[in-house]
Amino acid sequence: MEQSHELDVETQALLALFKSFCFPGGEDAARLVVGVKVTQRGELCMEPGARWMPFRAEQRIDARQSSFCWEARFGGKWFSSFGVTDGYEQGRGRLVLKLGGVLPVKKFVGPDVDKGELQRYLSELLMCPSILLNHPSLEFTSTGNRTLRVRDRKGPTGTAVDIEVGEDGRPVACRADRPRLVGKHSVLTPWAGTCQEFQEWQGLRVARRVEVCWHLPEGAFTYFRGEVKSYTAWH
Repeated sequence: MEQSHELDVETQALLALFKSFCFPGGEDAARLVVGVKVTQRGELCMEPGARWMPFRAEQRIDARQSSFCWEARFGGKWFSSFGVTDGYEQGRGRLVLKLGGVLPVKKFVGPDVDKGELQRYLSELLMCPSILLNHPSLEFTSTGNRTLRVRDRKGPTGTAVDIEVGEDGRPVACRADRPRLVGKHSVLTPWAGTCQEFQEWQGLRVARRVEVCWHLPEGAFTYFRGEVKSYTAWH
C-alpha cells in the first residue's frame, strides 16, 4: 500500500506528475497490473572498442516485490551461442552465463551483485510503472531538479536509483552508482539509462527503446541498446 501521506510536498508533487504520464488509462486500471512480460531485441557491447553482439531476450518483472528475470540469447547455432540470465529474487541477485543457452559456465553472486541487480530492478519501474502503485516497501524522495530517488527499504543500505522526470512527467533518464564487473572484481561506477519513443500498452506508458551506459573516466561507454517487441501485462 502506498504511503504518500508520509511524503513531503515536493516529493508528492513530483510523484504525481510522474504517475500522470505513466498511467494514461488511470491509476485504478494500472493498479490491477501485478507484473509484466517483455520481449526485446537489441545489442550488447562488452567493453569499449569491442564489437556489438545482437540478442533476443524475454524479461519478467514483478510489480509487487523486488523481483525480475532477464533471459537473453546471443548468437545462432548451439555451439556458437550463449545465454545470459540477469535477475533479482528474494533479496539476492545473480548473473549467469550459459553455453548454448543451457550449460552454465560462469555465475556471479554476492553483495555487489545483489546491489547492482536491485538497482536494475528499481530502474525497471520505467518498464513496469505499476510498481509505483503496488510495491509496498519502496520509498520515494525528491532530491531537487525534478529528480525522484527510489529505494527498497528491505534492500541493502544505500541502494537507490535516481529518476529524472521531464516537465510533462515522462522519465528522461535513470542514474545510479552501480557495481561494474571488471575481471573478477567490481568497481562502483556512475551508470545511466535513457528512454526513447514512449508507447501505451494496456493502460501503461513505457519506452519502446532504451540505451544504457557506464560513465568511465575516459567518457561515456554505451553498452546496451534494446527495443521492446512485445508487452504483456499480468493481472
